[in-house]
Amino acid sequence: MPDTVEAMVLTEARELVAREFPRPEVGPDDGLLRVEIAGICHTDVDIVTGGYPTPLPLIMGHEIVGRIEEVGARAARRWGVATGDRVVVEPMVACGACPYCTAGDSRFCDNADGYGTVTSSDVAPHLWGAYSPLMHLAPGSVVHRVPAGMSAETGMLCTVAIANAVQWTLARGGVVQGHDVVVQGVGPIGLCCVAAARAAGARTVIATGLPRDVLGRELAPDFGADVVVTAGEQDVVEAVRIATGGRLADVVVDTTGSPQALRTSLDLVRRTGTVVSGGVTGKDVLTPLPMDVVTLKEIRLQGVFSFDSSAVRRAMALAETGRFPFERLVTHRFDLHDAAAALAAVSNHDLTDRLKVVLVP
Repeated sequence: MPDTVEAMVLTEARELVAREFPRPEVGPDDGLLRVEIAGICHTDVDIVTGGYPTPLPLIMGHEIVGRIEEVGARAARRWGVATGDRVVVEPMVACGACPYCTAGDSRFCDNADGYGTVTSSDVAPHLWGAYSPLMHLAPGSVVHRVPAGMSAETGMLCTVAIANAVQWTLARGGVVQGHDVVVQGVGPIGLCCVAAARAAGARTVIATGLPRDVLGRELAPDFGADVVVTAGEQDVVEAVRIATGGRLADVVVDTTGSPQALRTSLDLVRRTGTVVSGGVTGKDVLTPLPMDVVTLKEIRLQGVFSFDSSAVRRAMALAETGRFPFERLVTHRFDLHDAAAALAAVSNHDLTDRLKVVLVP
């Protein structure tokens, strides 16, 4: 990350966190969260490097788990929570009135506020992000109570990796019992996609990763992978062909953001199969695709953006089974004051033991 940009943004962020904002007054429809863990993703890195447009000043942190510090009476009834409950908070606060909201897809709300990316900390009561000990819970927030016995780490993953996996693999990919599934990428979301496919009853689950993805490839069998393929060292298409008895995959879920991996996905899927593209390559990166292959094989190419509230609930149900070691995905923990080191760890592809990085305010 450029030193000048990083220093400027992180210095401003530290000053915002350190500033003694008046403790927000909690009304009947809002609340206050004591943050336990804030997950870090590449969007946070893009914010710091200027690659993701956000309003400044900004308190980052949109992967949120904590305990209810204070809650208004109507908000407590609406969210089904009480003071002291551990909860996860969805990052977007939708308006509820725009065409997307009224059509039932508030993920694309035209007028959304949001935690950590969308709403500036200039907006009262200022605490609009989880890189902070306390965070405002605005009216209209979507809050889920974490089941008893579930850790903060797993709860946080239920709003990110596991929820995305459920949305992408099951809701959009359509994986059902008997399917042969390939998951490209063995980061946190990729491994959770493997688990979602296995839990759905997939016949064969194949995970692909790069040589540098040492820990992800090691963990893939624990998340349900029957076969793990190292791209660049093995012929991925041939490995999938062998593993599926020549059938190829019913569904390929690409979480990598690699143009080459997406191109390869078209060769991994059978005729009339589905390719789910969840990794972003960068807004200025063009991904040439042989559209004749898409046409002649009648491939359904499905883009996916994020998760909805239903996916969060399904993610929690999946995590509650205890079938998969989701907590092992959190590999690096940093104090809030070490946010710069945490962001650097997310950017460092040489960390072969890194999966999910979190801040602990």
